[in-house]
Amino acid sequence: MKPLSTTYMAHLCGGFLLHKGPPCLIDSIAVDSRTIKPGALFFALAGEHANGHDFVKDAFAKGAVAAVVSKKELQRGSFPTQKPLIVVDDPLAALQRAATNHVQRFSQLKKIGISGSMGKTTTKEMLSSILEQMGTVTKTPGNYNSTIGLPISLLHIDETTEFGLFEMGIDRPNEMESLLSMWQPQVGIITRIGAAHLKTLGSEKHIAQEKGKLFHPSIKTALLSNTDRWSAYIERKQGIEALRFGLGATKGIDSYHHLGLDGWLIGYKGEHIHLKAIGEHNLHNACAAITAAQQLGASVSAICEGLEQFRAVQGRSNVVQGDITLIEDWYNASYDSTLSIIDYVGALPWKGRKVAVLGSMKELGSHSEQAHRLVARRLSSYRLDALYLYGQEMASAKEELMRLGLDRTCFYTTDSEQLSHMVSTQSRKGDLVLIKGSRAMQMEQLVPLVSTL
Repeated sequence: MKPLSTTYMAHLCGGFLLHKGPPCLIDSIAVDSRTIKPGALFFALAGEHANGHDFVKDAFAKGAVAAVVSKKELQRGSFPTQKPLIVVDDPLAALQRAATNHVQRFSQLKKIGISGSMGKTTTKEMLSSILEQMGTVTKTPGNYNSTIGLPISLLHIDETTEFGLFEMGIDRPNEMESLLSMWQPQVGIITRIGAAHLKTLGSEKHIAQEKGKLFHPSIKTALLSNTDRWSAYIERKQGIEALRFGLGATKGIDSYHHLGLDGWLIGYKGEHIHLKAIGEHNLHNACAAITAAQQLGASVSAICEGLEQFRAVQGRSNVVQGDITLIEDWYNASYDSTLSIIDYVGALPWKGRKVAVLGSMKELGSHSEQAHRLVARRLSSYRLDALYLYGQEMASAKEELMRLGLDRTCFYTTDSEQLSHMVSTQSRKGDLVLIKGSRAMQMEQLVPLVSTL
């Protein structure tokens, strides 16, 4: 992030700067005092479980140069007033206002937004790798794609940025409108719609409806999957005609060959691209990236070079080869993505044992039990040598496997230490081990235990 002055940030936030000294320079934004780096601006947000105003002193102690606080909390709080404070009515609204005002400075920016239930981050990284062959890209760092994460991401834009590429993730009704108030993309991509955040969004139809709002009235190019069953619904709902992406829809793809754990070999306009990403879902993500890049003027060489340079994001279908080969897919787990990676591992030729370690799929609400039972049925389609199920919700999967008489190679627990012990002591050289689970399950903790055996 290019350094910004406290005076400039106060102006962007619509607040007043309480500080007698000269302006300070800010080089990062933080909303969690535990992640503070020297030079940060700390926004004291009021959350469900904690109030950021209680941690302003901690933030300054860890190197924050300024904090954004509410007038109400300033009156009742005991903040270190010798430090720069930007005083506003509501720090979250101020963060969003700051991002909106900051973006308006850069009128020549090419603006891209990505939403969907699955594939947002990987598609973003593939497209970014292509666009970096053409110019300077500012993109979502990690998964900063929410009503808090997006404005932090947008504040990284500066005068050198030619392409702004940001994820726009939602998990509740009317959230897309809030994101669009800060970032209205010229090119919008919806990857795929699936059973994610059902607890708050209710149904896949409602998910499609809410995510479809990405295609706002002034959008220039809307991209939708040619295989997603909700694409036509989104078009009708938004009153648009979208450009389709996918095998058979993305122009220029002549052929594709599966290379196992080495990914795919894609024939594109007479050239060959070695895409180092496993699974058909990542081939589909590459189609989205190619189609979007074409609309943004990418040459054949930029597309080929960009995808050649792409590497899987850690925790998202990332392959780590060794004595024990890991498929690290621990970053998150929707119902659809879990079925997809099970199908991939189940069909993959492998000389050694195949092992799956699956954590609970979260945020499925009333659909949770049925979804976990369906995962068990999909597992029953393949001969896995060992299966470890972890988490309360996975009890339904265990019960379903028992009903099918297929639980003999299955271990189930809700205890993370017990899971770690079983996986680490029973893994052996030559195994292929899939690690998959929702973010809350922290499945990444298993990786060093297995990879160092």
